[in-house]
Amino acid sequence: MELPPALVEGVRGLAPDGGPSGADWVDALPALLTAVLEDWGLVPDGPARHGRTALVVPVAGADLPRGGAALKLVWPHAEASTEHLALRRWDGEGAVRLLRADPSRGALLLERLRDEDLTQMWDEQACEVVAELYGRLHVAPYPQAPRLSTWLAHQSEALAASGDVLPRRLVARARSLMTQIAQDPDCDATLVHSDLHFENVLSDGTDWVAIDPKPMAGHPAFEIAPMLGNRTDEMGTGSSLRYLVRRRAEVLCERSGIAWEQARDHTVVRECVTAMWAAQAGDRERVSLAMSLVKALED
Repeated sequence: MELPPALVEGVRGLAPDGGPSGADWVDALPALLTAVLEDWGLVPDGPARHGRTALVVPVAGADLPRGGAALKLVWPHAEASTEHLALRRWDGEGAVRLLRADPSRGALLLERLRDEDLTQMWDEQACEVVAELYGRLHVAPYPQAPRLSTWLAHQSEALAASGDVLPRRLVARARSLMTQIAQDPDCDATLVHSDLHFENVLSDGTDWVAIDPKPMAGHPAFEIAPMLGNRTDEMGTGSSLRYLVRRRAEVLCERSGIAWEQARDHTVVRECVTAMWAAQAGDRERVSLAMSLVKALED
């Protein structure tokens, strides 16, 4: 099977993050795919798809449901290290169902879903769908889940050492909020998806379910940012962007019971961190978007 060029290009330059480099993983991926297919008695059953760091192959097999399944092979990195545990914890409630896993090889066998996502749905209606998923996904975390408090400490240090890539006032604001959030008794109390947005919700034929979690023991308000930073082209600029960003946040909060102030603070923190890494990578467009989202929420 020919690997998707976009996956190869996107992963090849990644440095090791607890496992092989992106280049080493991509080079070994055809052999890994062949081995997992053989070991699990699977055969490819359609064109391969991919995310930023994963290959997804529709598969059929004697022991699978009639509709088949999807084999996901993930480049080993910290954010994906406990994905299988989160999917087992949810057990198909609000998330794609995990059928089998081999964490040592980054292999997940998942129920097969439709290609239909939320990108074409009216954004307020999509926000309602996602907010309903929050209520199903936000359960007690498993012990191995990475902790939001740890993430905050690491990112605060990174912001402090980032120099002048961002306005100093904004860095000071973000680091102050990080301290406040880390002191919240509920900071690490909830299992969160942490990357739930329009493209990470698919249909199983009867319901909407989340895919591709970056699971964390965190706070429900940490979930809001990805929904504000996607489908931004349709929101325009200036006052239109400000209104629509706030409206999305309002719908998500109203439907899920997340407090507006907490949603705002967590989103400001996440967008400042995103802006820092984007600035260091030379991605001026993403820095500008992050600044616009922060301004829209802080006004």
